[in-house]
Parts: sequence; C-alpha cells; structure tokens
Amino acid sequence: MTKKTKTYATHVTTPTGERIYVRGNTPEERDRKVTQVKARCGLGMGGASTTTFEEFATLWLDIYKPESSMRPTSYAAVKNTFFNHVLPAFGKQPIDSITPMNIQKFKTQIGRGSASQAAKSWQMAKAIFASAVDNHLITESPIKSTDKLPAAHAKEEEEPLTDEQVKRLLDAVKGSAIELFVLIALTTGMRKGEIMGLMWDDVDLVNGVIEVRHNKSIPGNLNDCEVTSFPKTDAGRRRIPIPTKLLDLLKHDYTNRNSDFVFAMPSGQSYTKSAFRAAWAYIDRRTAGKRNDGKGVGEKYGDVAITLDFTTHPHQLRHTYITKLFEQGLDIKQVQYLAGHSTPDMTMRVYTHYRSKQREADTAAQVMAAIDYI
Repeated sequence: MTKKTKTYATHVTTPTGERIYVRGNTPEERDRKVTQVKARCGLGMGGASTTTFEEFATLWLDIYKPESSMRPTSYAAVKNTFFNHVLPAFGKQPIDSITPMNIQKFKTQIGRGSASQAAKSWQMAKAIFASAVDNHLITESPIKSTDKLPAAHAKEEEEPLTDEQVKRLLDAVKGSAIELFVLIALTTGMRKGEIMGLMWDDVDLVNGVIEVRHNKSIPGNLNDCEVTSFPKTDAGRRRIPIPTKLLDLLKHDYTNRNSDFVFAMPSGQSYTKSAFRAAWAYIDRRTAGKRNDGKGVGEKYGDVAITLDFTTHPHQLRHTYITKLFEQGLDIKQVQYLAGHSTPDMTMRVYTHYRSKQREADTAAQVMAAIDYI
C-alpha cells in the first residue's frame, strides 16, 4: 500500500470574493504559495510585521526574474547578486522594520566590492522595496528617491588607451597566448565573453568578416560554463569587418588550429576563468606598479622586463575601439550596431564622454593659441 503524502492547505479570498485554494508539501511551501497568490492578485500581504525580507524578496525573484525569461548566464548573474549581496544584507528582518540606517549599512557593504556589482545590488534592492510598496506590504520604501550610491561606489566612465599605449601593449604581448585576445578586442570591440566563445565557423577569412553569434559569459561564482548561442543582448548578433593585421594573425592561427574555438587553450578547450586570468597575467607581469614590488619601466621583475607604465583590462580595449569609431566619424547608429549595444543610450554615453574630452582638448589648444603673445 502506497503511503499517502501529507499536504498542507489553506485558501486566499480575493477582493471579488473568489476563493483560491493553496496546497504545499510543507507549511513553508504552503505559506510561500499564499504570499505568491496575494502578490499576483495585487492584495495586501497581510501581517506585514511577520513577513520577512527574505520571504518577500524570494517571491519577487520568482515573479519578476524567472529563469525562463532570460538567458542562462544572465540568470546566473541575477542569482549571484540576489543571494550573495542583497539577501544577506536584510535576511530575516521583518520587511516593515528595515530603516534608513539599515540601508546605510547596506551601502557600506556593497561599496566594498566592484562598482559594477554595487550598482546591480543597489538597483535590485530598490526594485524589491518598490514592489513591496506596490503590494501594500509597506507604506514607503526605506530607500528614498534622493538616496544615491556614494560617488566612490559609482561606476566611472572608462578612459580609452592612447595610440602610444596601444602600440606598447601590442609590442608587449607579441607572440604570447594573450596576443590574439588583445588584438581581437582592440580591432573589433568584441566583449570578453564574445571572444571567449568565438568559433572558427563564425569567422569568414575570405571576405574578412566576423559574425558574432556565440558567447561565454562565466558567472561570478563559477570557473567555467558552456559556450552558448545567446549573445549578451539581442543586438549582440552582428557582423564586424576584420582589419588586415588581425586577418593575417587569424589566417596563421587557422592553419595551426587544434580547436573549434578561435581563442583556445592548448588543450583545445575554450578558456576557463582561471585559465584566462593566467593568460592575462602575462600583461600584469609587464606592468609597472605595486603588483610588481613597485618596480618601474625598464626594470625587471624576476626575469620579466617591465615595459608598461599603465594598467589595462579587457573592457578598456573594447572601449578604445568604440572611441576610435567616433574619432573616424562614424555616426551613432553605426557605432551602436558594431558595438552590439541594445540601446542608443549606451552608445551615447561613450560618445558624450568622447565629445567632452575632445572639447576639453580643443579649448586647451585655443587657450594656448590665445596667449601665444606672451
């Protein structure tokens, strides 16, 4: 005789008098479903003083950020922000007892990490509290409309590399495992994940075009993930012309390929996070500064000659490419397409920064000309 599974049941009465019956295998599952039904019906949650941030926030994640609505890598990033940064900050506190002081503490906590992660955590917390207000669980959000992340936590606009810095970087990586990555990033503006997922089938060596259609964006809590056919955004699918210098290197590597991936480890596999860091360390070891005991250009760190007096990272190479497109007179729509930006706002942000720097340089030149009589 099969043992009958025990269930826990209750019902929710809607404003129209309809009864919605809810069952769960545990009291916790039943209560979670009750909260979900109330939220979906636009009802007050009831008993707000006993509803914790964890209960409501988990429900918010299920409803507003369902796994089925986004790409696997995007969902992994959302989960990382939620479970590692937002949820631990407020946890089992009753949601209506969270105060501005708690919010200030939250600011301090997320400010210890990267600017990008801090911004994601801040926006998610704001959305959760706003939803709690909409569902009549709290009367107002503890995050006020005037609350902002401190300037130190805000993401600063990227500075592109200068022509001289680009030349020195390419000289530094010549013949190394990271050379191909650097050259692709600088001459196509592809994102790190797009380069790590780039396959030879995506490269037209005859017509000199890369078709971006693969991505490998490894979540923060993992060392590896599958290469997918999901670009970061729908606009990520694009065709990018290959300049001569990159085309020559790709043709050389194609004849000696041992992998379906263009940028591959010696094993033929696409790069893991740790393997990429090890490859990028080739650049770090040649960069002056505290990471190399404060040694400067011209000195040696072990048997490695230090040749770079500036630091760089993958996204800066992409930003350099986008800025160069503007310098050559391409319009906003052209740059938006080549960069794979989902909205023109993202492209405009780079353009505005570029124009601001250009005006500053032009003004300085005009001032120097004006006082040339001295």
